[in-house]
Amino acid sequence: MEEAVRIPCGDIELEGRLAPTHAAPLAVVVCHPHPLRGGDMNSPPVEWLSRSLARRGAAVLRFNFRGAGLSGGTHDGGKAEVDDVDAALRFLHERVPRARLAVAGYSFGALVAARSAARRDDLFALGLIAPPLDMSPLPDLAASAFPGGLVAVVGDRDDVCPPPKLRAWADHSGAQLEILSGEDHFLAGARDALERIFAVWLAPEAA
Repeated sequence: MEEAVRIPCGDIELEGRLAPTHAAPLAVVVCHPHPLRGGDMNSPPVEWLSRSLARRGAAVLRFNFRGAGLSGGTHDGGKAEVDDVDAALRFLHERVPRARLAVAGYSFGALVAARSAARRDDLFALGLIAPPLDMSPLPDLAASAFPGGLVAVVGDRDDVCPPPKLRAWADHSGAQLEILSGEDHFLAGARDALERIFAVWLAPEAA
């Protein structure tokens, strides 16, 4: 069961939905696609992944970036949105302080999640789903910085995140790369695949 929450972020608040599990081994923030193109925390891949991780026992926080939904502030093209991710992580850590922290993002949310991860050293895992590489490159990251794994996911028909570009980035970073057959950027048929890919974050043998 999710609860509606308000997340302090500087002089604004962000709208969120939290699936709380006080004894959760993992706490995950999930970031949504581009708000100026209809993306919000209810976008299908965001909702699928959030609910799947929560069912498996994670504490999960999905939220609306500034200017989206009932969140305060205005869209900032992916710059101030990094502060939104940091605020969401801080909020979630306060709710479940013993849980390992992870971030996952879809499309624009993946780009912002990666930017947040690049300036932190406390993340257990990072998941990047169809980052918009034709809009902006990802920062340099190393899989060794994420004990639970760094995973990148894309459909083989994605023209916003061209698979060869994501493969090159994954090879450089050491990320696990998952290319989903028959899927474009919207990943309409990828629900089961996403649940499978990210289930490892809650596997008993996870570091």
